Amino acid sequence: MKKQLLLLLVTPLALVSCSAKGTSFEAFKEQVQHLEDTSVYPYYKVIGSLDFNNEVMEVDATFDQTPINGQFVPYARYNDGFFNPTADMSQTDSNILIYAMASRSYWLRAPMRLTKDTFYGTTIVGEKEIENRTCANYILIHTITSYLGQTGSTNPSKNQAYYELTYDANGEVSGFALGGRGVHTRVTLDNYPLYPDAHFFDPEGPYGEWDETDPLPCYKNIINAKVDIRFEYNKDGWLIKEEMTSVGYDYNTASASQVSLRAVYSYKFS
Repeated sequence: MKKQLLLLLVTPLALVSCSAKGTSFEAFKEQVQHLEDTSVYPYYKVIGSLDFNNEVMEVDATFDQTPINGQFVPYARYNDGFFNPTADMSQTDSNILIYAMASRSYWLRAPMRLTKDTFYGTTIVGEKEIENRTCANYILIHTITSYLGQTGSTNPSKNQAYYELTYDANGEVSGFALGGRGVHTRVTLDNYPLYPDAHFFDPEGPYGEWDETDPLPCYKNIINAKVDIRFEYNKDGWLIKEEMTSVGYDYNTASASQVSLRAVYSYKFS
């Protein structure tokens, strides 16, 4: 029997159904160029569920606390953190750690906002120009296809992400989506169990005390499975849904390769 870690009433969130069309990265990026990087810091609400490794969680949480520059604040409202246009993520850098405190999605740490300034960028490493590892596109594609480069029998060349634009009844772009179908991914699950309010402040707990000099979440739970995965953003670039389900998912199966998670997001701009 699955262990219920947290049982809350999950209120369905009505989302408008829009037609969607697959598109190229270049066409997707061109549409993102219309997303202004305005200074807006809304409160936001997360409603979601998770079934993973014989445990079930549901979340209904409001993030409305005031962020503090350079510090981790549990349940802080949206904040940008720090975007470093020249960061080399292979090196430990305090700027990268500050950026890690930016608001991310509840389960998979996806960027909560796409803008023309942070979606895509390049940096010079040695004599090569490579995609910046702190930009939103890199983070999302790496999450979707993160088995690439791993050893094993699975052919990583089959791992492909897709880009989609959604349209309203008038044919105007109403949103953005990135995902993968049947991709083999290897990601570490955030907020499991009950981060951010359970792990960090208990020195005697299983994960120790949170260290403000190393403000990365206490990752302990790796999903290594073939999944369908998708991130959806609205027309203004705000994340409205993340979901991931293992191929052949069966609720009655308890396994680290079986997962089903979903979270929807709403925002209050005031």
